[in-house]
Amino acid sequence: MTRHPVELWRNRHMMPDRHAGQVSPPAVPRMIVPAYFHPAAAPDQWDRMAAHADQIRLVVLNPASGPGDGPDLAFQPALRRLRQAGVRLIGYADTNYGQRPWRDALADVRRYLAWYQVAGVMFDRVSAGLADLRSYALLARRARQAGAEVVVFNHGVYPHPAYARHADVLGTFEGPWDVYLEQAVPQWTRAWPAERFYHVVYSVPPAQLTNAFLMAGRRRAGCAYLTDLSGGNPYRRLPAVVPSALPWMRTTWLSRPWLSRPWMGAPWTGT
Repeated sequence: MTRHPVELWRNRHMMPDRHAGQVSPPAVPRMIVPAYFHPAAAPDQWDRMAAHADQIRLVVLNPASGPGDGPDLAFQPALRRLRQAGVRLIGYADTNYGQRPWRDALADVRRYLAWYQVAGVMFDRVSAGLADLRSYALLARRARQAGAEVVVFNHGVYPHPAYARHADVLGTFEGPWDVYLEQAVPQWTRAWPAERFYHVVYSVPPAQLTNAFLMAGRRRAGCAYLTDLSGGNPYRRLPAVVPSALPWMRTTWLSRPWLSRPWMGAPWTGT
C-alpha cells in the first residue's frame, strides 16, 4: 500500500530528543505577520488578525517602507483592536545589509515608538556575515535603550550563529516554496529554542500549506508566515488559505487547541 506523502514526511522527520531518548514532535509555529497593507484599504484583513490573536506572536507594522514622515491616524483604530486582543506590534525598519547608517534605522525605531507605541522592531535586510556583527549588535542595543522590548533580525538566510545573541528572533528563511523544499538547517540552531527562528515562505500552492506548516516546525521555526501569494509584494494581504491541523497533530498536541481550527479562510472540513 502506498503511504500518504505527509505521513512519510512526518515519520521521517520527527526529532529525536537526545536528553530523554524519545522522539519529540516538531515545533508548533506561531505567526509573525508582515502586515504590509493599509487598514483603510483592507480593514477586513486587520479584523481577521484581531479575531485570531491567539495564533499570532507579532504583527509587523510598515506604513511607508518604514514609519513614514509622520503618524498615519488611519492605523490607530486597527492597532487599538489588535492591542485589545493581546497582539504585540513591532515596526519595520530597513538596514540594507549594513549599507544604511545605523542612526537612520534607529531614528525609525524612535518614530515607531513615539507615533504607534509599538513593542519593538523588525530590522529587515540584515547582514548575515560576521563582518557586520558589531554594527548590528550596537543597533540592537541602542534600539532596546530607546524602548524596544522586542528586536527581530530578518536575514532571510541563516546568519553567523553569533547574531542569535543580539536579537529575540532571527528570520532565517524568506523565499518561495520551491526553494524552501531544499532548505537545510544548520546544527547550531539546536542550541536555541525554536521560538527564536522565523521562516517566511511565499508562493506556496494552497494544497501544500499544511505540508509547509509541518516543515517549518520540523526545521526549528517556532515562528512562521506561509502564504499562497507571490509577485513583487506577497504581503499585500493575508493568505487566502492557511494550514489546518491534521488528526495526529490534534491527538499529540492537545495543549495547542488552536491547531484544530484554521487561522482564517474557509472552515476546515477534515476529519
